Amino acid sequence: DGLFGGCVSGCSDESAENYNADADIVDDSLCEYALVQGCMDASACNYDSAAEQDNGSCAYPEEGFDCEGNCASGDAVTINMIDSYGDGGGSVTVGSVTATNSGASSATTACVDLSECNAVDYESTDTWSYENSWTITDASGAVLASGGDEDGLFGGCVSGCSDESAENYNADADI
Repeated sequence: DGLFGGCVSGCSDESAENYNADADIVDDSLCEYALVQGCMDASACNYDSAAEQDNGSCAYPEEGFDCEGNCASGDAVTINMIDSYGDGGGSVTVGSVTATNSGASSATTACVDLSECNAVDYESTDTWSYENSWTITDASGAVLASGGDEDGLFGGCVSGCSDESAENYNADADI
């Protein structure tokens, strides 16, 4: 029962990448298996514990957010920008998030500590700043602060006199 002439040796395992149905001489030590591809970074949103080789597909949350889009710390607020003419303009910065408006309106999420006093910094980006306004709303949609082409404050702000020479001076006053 000897084989001779034109014999083909190869892998007989159908799950192998190099399976050879025509193999006359079976040598499964030649079988090659694909590594399971996926994201191998445990800090990524799409981490795959079964992955054997990183395929570059890892996806990460936006800075300050978790993989579900929730604030990693603090409370979510929405910066709503409105342009009454509808041609866009203005920007508002809350913490490290800057929201700009290029149309009639826009909404941007920021994470802040609502127990602290938070500044709203408005900046005009066109000549018609009087067309621009903004609101800051919490997760339930309640308006925490609003303004036109001006700065503002919201959160745990303390009202009081900030004039150091006054008898009723309050060193903790924000507004």
